[in-house]
Amino acid sequence: MIAIDAALRDQNLLGAALGDAGSWRSWLAVLRAAFGLPLDTEQRATFAKVAGDRPTPTSRVAELHAIVGRRGGKSRMAAAIAAFVAAFDDHKAKLAPGETGFVLVLAPTKEQAGILYRYIVAYFEQSPVLRQEIENIGANELQLRGNIAIAVHPNSFRSVRGRTLLACLLDETAFMRSDDSALPDKELYRAVIPALATTRGMLISISSPYRRAGLMFEKHRDHFGKDGDVLVIQAATRELNPTLPASIIDRAKESDPEAARAEW
Repeated sequence: MIAIDAALRDQNLLGAALGDAGSWRSWLAVLRAAFGLPLDTEQRATFAKVAGDRPTPTSRVAELHAIVGRRGGKSRMAAAIAAFVAAFDDHKAKLAPGETGFVLVLAPTKEQAGILYRYIVAYFEQSPVLRQEIENIGANELQLRGNIAIAVHPNSFRSVRGRTLLACLLDETAFMRSDDSALPDKELYRAVIPALATTRGMLISISSPYRRAGLMFEKHRDHFGKDGDVLVIQAATRELNPTLPASIIDRAKESDPEAARAEW
């Protein structure tokens, strides 16, 4: 199977929509680590910096929780991971005949879900290879050959029920809101984990920091810098997106230092 960073660099595959992979080097190091792939010297240094000097995973982790500053490329990476898992993982042994396996992506709002979905569709449509895997492009569900689908929805733990999940991605987890629950991020987590159990699918949660409570705070508290199959990274915006001008962040710090530290 092709490595995730190789797929993102290949202009015939996911790289067709990602563009120049050079500015994504830090993200690619994190993804190689999360998927249990060996790192070179530069990648190990990058990973150690954002992962609290924890040991590099030797196999694919069960959970990746990425706490990243604003404009750090979170949504494009969430879309890239969803596209990679759907297109390149071997799912045949995980599904019964006729069963559809879902890569489920959940966002805080309908608008954010729409942005993510368009990113995901672009990864397939821009690739001369991957566009051949498309069977149907729906309003919020991309159906692929081999009974694989990528579904993108606004936050609702009910969207998890009854589906066989190959992976689940939570975008801006710390900002999840719901009229049905005071703790929607934790409700989602509790619903998703059993749905991933039979396929041993990954849970990927990516968010800007927001408050000292909730799922991302607890995962950071319990797992940041620690060995295990739950990987937590914490990175400032420019550590993962060096193309963002430093002057923008500098002005934000001058205007409101405390808010800027949280945002960026």
